[in-house]
Amino acid sequence: MSASRRLIVDLPETLFAALAEAAAQNGRSLHEEVRLRLRRSIPQEGGARSSGRTDEQLLAPIRARIAGDIGQATGWDDLQSRLRAKGFIFRERGGGLALHRLSDGERICKGSEIGAAYADLIRRFRAPFPGHSHHYMVARVLGGDPAATRPRPSPPDWDDDDPVLIEPW
Repeated sequence: MSASRRLIVDLPETLFAALAEAAAQNGRSLHEEVRLRLRRSIPQEGGARSSGRTDEQLLAPIRARIAGDIGQATGWDDLQSRLRAKGFIFRERGGGLALHRLSDGERICKGSEIGAAYADLIRRFRAPFPGHSHHYMVARVLGGDPAATRPRPSPPDWDDDDPVLIEPW
């Protein structure tokens, strides 16, 4: 690690408490938790963001803590109950799921990063995540016609009187 510099920061009590709780849950010191969160939130050199994947140092302890629950769950309700007992919850995120911390709602990682890919869970539970808006995923994973369940985009709002018509396929 390169040379470090000391920084003193005044935090609201609620933020300090949330950081301390997160550090304890993740088995890290408060200093380590703050450093990891800062490292994760600041763009890398050159201004480019990382791939969007969560740092493996953050994932390993969480994965170890909940892997058994993911593997033993018998359905979506059972999985959510097991995760809640450990301080986490799954929420819809794009075409899949993301793991969130229950205490503050912070997104931790994509489900696939901890071995819980949405398609695999659909296949295992034979059902979509309750309320998930991407219905086509179920048809794609369990069979059927994905085009029948995929929402069609709405037509553009044309400003001119003479639009060019193009056949969709």
